[in-house]
Amino acid sequence: MPVVDVEDNIKKLRMNIDQLTQDIFRLQGMLQTFEGFKKGGLKTIDLPNDPDQSTETEELESIQEKPE
Repeated sequence: MPVVDVEDNIKKLRMNIDQLTQDIFRLQGMLQTFEGFKKGGLKTIDLPNDPDQSTETEELESIQEKPE
């Protein structure tokens, strides 16, 4: 017969709620930041590097640029 540990489930649920609460705070902060950008008249942000470019590619490029 399966057994469910009530105390263990309570702890896991509280940890999940705490994690989700922190995620919500982080998202709210990001939203406020971008709303502030928009309010300040900013429409786009030019990034120095493509954020989709993997760090592995960047490491390869830096290795190739080093003189031996």
